[in-house]
Amino acid sequence: MSFFSKLFGRKPAAPAAAQVLDLQAFSQRFAGALRDAFPDAHIRIHPGAQHEARIELALADGIRADLQVGNAYQCYLNAPEDLEATLADQIASAREVQRQLSAEDAQAGEGMVLPAIKTRAWHEVAMRQLGASQPQAASPFVIEPLAGDLIVTYVLDTPASMSFLSPEQAAQRELHGPALRAHALDNLARRLPELEIKGGDGRYAARLDRNYDAGMALLFERWQERVALRGEPVFAIAARDELLLCGSDDRENLASLREIAREIAGTSAYGLSAGLFVWRDGGLHAFED
Repeated sequence: MSFFSKLFGRKPAAPAAAQVLDLQAFSQRFAGALRDAFPDAHIRIHPGAQHEARIELALADGIRADLQVGNAYQCYLNAPEDLEATLADQIASAREVQRQLSAEDAQAGEGMVLPAIKTRAWHEVAMRQLGASQPQAASPFVIEPLAGDLIVTYVLDTPASMSFLSPEQAAQRELHGPALRAHALDNLARRLPELEIKGGDGRYAARLDRNYDAGMALLFERWQERVALRGEPVFAIAARDELLLCGSDDRENLASLREIAREIAGTSAYGLSAGLFVWRDGGLHAFED
């Protein structure tokens, strides 16, 4: 029993399994709890399979978030008698999202540091172009190797613009090495409630905002419970706005993933790598089978 139930008591347990709410009914109860907690908010249910269903929450102060229903529903199924406690936990999480996004808005004027995945070839071209036009100019990028032909750089994202974070700007913020990576990933993690997972049968696409989709691979440990894979997680990071994955033991899907990665990387205006990458030991590595 949860601490919430121990403190306030709980409603009588459902007399039979037939009383357990289905996903649609649970979504309605979840939305109702949100309306009670945020009476001035606009709330809309987006139905779908368990891993796709979400609730759109638009608060009166302009803050918007997409709340994934699947994880909350699974918590409920694990303890149907604790429905009220499960909903209370979700409301607390929604309030935390509100707090974090309010803090994000406060930082927006000076820009939020976020990670951006690029390729070594992109960096080489950018530096050649800079050298041709400004031979004495220092590098305007903070660059870190990632895996294979991929690198990580950082951007300053504001409501009005997006620019690359320079080494000087990173120093002014006292962000160096691991501290910079951790800071940027924590900022990106604030977007996790908006992350949509599409697909099934071992094949998935992660969708965010068409700008930072690829970067969500860096946060896989924070959303891995939302996908069911056979073997290790293998990613196609083929474009800025395309993040696909399947399991390393799923030979058919793996072959399709490799083919799709090559096609997207070669045709997308925001193409990245034609290779595949495996999540192993807490990070990404070039995948070779």
